[in-house]
Amino acid sequence: MAFSGPSKPARRTLLAGAALLGATATIPFGARAARPGTPLDRAAYQRYLALMNAADPRFLDFYADDVRFVMNIRGRDNVAKFYAAQRPYIQETLELLFFCSDASGAAAQVISEVRCIADHDDRVLFGRPLKKGEVQRIRGCLLYVLDDHGRIAEISGPPPEVLEPWHMATS
Repeated sequence: MAFSGPSKPARRTLLAGAALLGATATIPFGARAARPGTPLDRAAYQRYLALMNAADPRFLDFYADDVRFVMNIRGRDNVAKFYAAQRPYIQETLELLFFCSDASGAAAQVISEVRCIADHDDRVLFGRPLKKGEVQRIRGCLLYVLDDHGRIAEISGPPPEVLEPWHMATS
């Protein structure tokens, strides 16, 4: 998609572009623009990222009980178990680049720095064992479907772009 002129692309154009990247979420015809107080507006999403970055389990409060999470993880309890198993070995820091939402969903682009803080032998998730000090940076586009209570019911999106492959950090 090419945009010309000084104006920014419309939110619908950006969401349509995200859908073309292979995302599976749908956008309802009558979607409403986000406004302060929308359950997952930009301020709420930044709180969610801050909790994720702090490894604070309250990030789970943003999820529906039956959330459909990436990697075929189903249910808030299973998301909690996934992170509990990874956090002794992996520290993830998320930086928000782009965000938009309405009453039915949201889209975000984030940079994720994944840092191995202890040797980790999870060949399924990372494809190989990791050594303490290794770091990877990726850019991801995430699409969120919200339930009737404004909680995240589904997270999907195309595979992330690797910006920096796994390497030993210099600091």
